[in-house]
Amino acid sequence: MKWFTQRSVQFRAITIAFALYLIALALFTFFPRPVLETGDPTAVSAFLQTHANFFYKILYANTSSVAIGNYFMLTPFIVMAHLVYPKVSLRRLFLAGVAVSATIEISQLFIPGRVSDIVDFASNVLSLIFGLILIKAWALTRKSRA
Repeated sequence: MKWFTQRSVQFRAITIAFALYLIALALFTFFPRPVLETGDPTAVSAFLQTHANFFYKILYANTSSVAIGNYFMLTPFIVMAHLVYPKVSLRRLFLAGVAVSATIEISQLFIPGRVSDIVDFASNVLSLIFGLILIKAWALTRKSRA
């Protein structure tokens, strides 16, 4: 009967949300961008008109939007991982997030049209730190209410 308890339902919902986030993260970070090999803006425009795929629309967004996205890309990773694995230390979760970011950047060396960049890696690490700040702030507010 534990399946129907409130905590169990919340845990399952968070676990499913975390799994969906990881799938979306993999799709967005490992999806090839073949048109960027030429760098021709008209080729990108023509490609987007013929390929109405949601992922391509995001992948070819302007560079400032992509840069901002990197600063928040792994924030949900550490927050959700902490909710799913509360007994794992934040340090280990942070290191897991750094490993995920490194894996993404190294893998992008081999994906057409993708660019591996140390700045992306650094912004991903900053997004993990932002997630840690959120977790700590949430813990403080919960502690002050008790």
